[in-house]
Amino acid sequence: MKNMKKFLALSISMIMLFTVASCGEKETKKVTNEPPAKSSEKIKEPDTTTSEEPDDADATDKPQDNSSEDVKEPDTTTSEQADADISSALDASTTTDTTPISFGQWAKTARYATEDKTYHTVYVRVTKVTTSSDDAEYVQSAIDLHNTNSYDFSQIDVDSIQLPADVELCVLDYEVFVPEEFPGPDYGIVEPNMQFSQKNIGGGGIPSADGTSTYIGMGSNSKDLATEKDPTYQPGNTYAFRSLFTMVKGYTDYVLEFTSYPDGTGENPESGEMYHAYFANK
Repeated sequence: MKNMKKFLALSISMIMLFTVASCGEKETKKVTNEPPAKSSEKIKEPDTTTSEEPDDADATDKPQDNSSEDVKEPDTTTSEQADADISSALDASTTTDTTPISFGQWAKTARYATEDKTYHTVYVRVTKVTTSSDDAEYVQSAIDLHNTNSYDFSQIDVDSIQLPADVELCVLDYEVFVPEEFPGPDYGIVEPNMQFSQKNIGGGGIPSADGTSTYIGMGSNSKDLATEKDPTYQPGNTYAFRSLFTMVKGYTDYVLEFTSYPDGTGENPESGEMYHAYFANK
């Protein structure tokens, strides 16, 4: 007889934290890999609380390195950095979940330009992933900095987040270099951040810490973190960004993923032109 699957919903407050109001609520579920439950067994659900659903916010910060002497509370006033050395950049479209791009390595991809409604080349590199287990102070300081530079509707209340015991908050730091030829008006371009998600290597959900269950959709919910108030962006600069996501404690067999289209793709691209790009998480 086939094993039955129990679905355990993650905290409603965690889902609301990582879901834009206009897009509706996305539910992350935990599929139990245990033997069939007796008919009298009830489905367990974590305690939930309700909280105001935040909207996306601009996220910028100075780049972080992988040293053990990270500044816990960066006091940045601008995310703009010097030009990047992209001479050894890799093609993001050629990566897979088993051959991701390592920390610190630039990758060539593309972003949509509203000026001419066409995708143009930009360069991306992941600089750091910090888990609460590794450095809880860094994660909290990143959230505090976001709250300082965000409007009321985008505040993050950590005390209201109810997570399963084996799940924790994590911060992703990455950079985007926008070449000077990227088209844009004098007042600046749209925020060139990337929408990263977390994908289990080989597919499927993220396994629970004890290996008896699987979290379905965990990597699909993330939140941009702001590091300055109302930033502007110009071609020819490198900008640092952050996002907040959840992950099973101690789990590392996942990659960071985003989608894009090739340089030169127009306003209405063919679905087959889209590609997935993969970056390592360590």
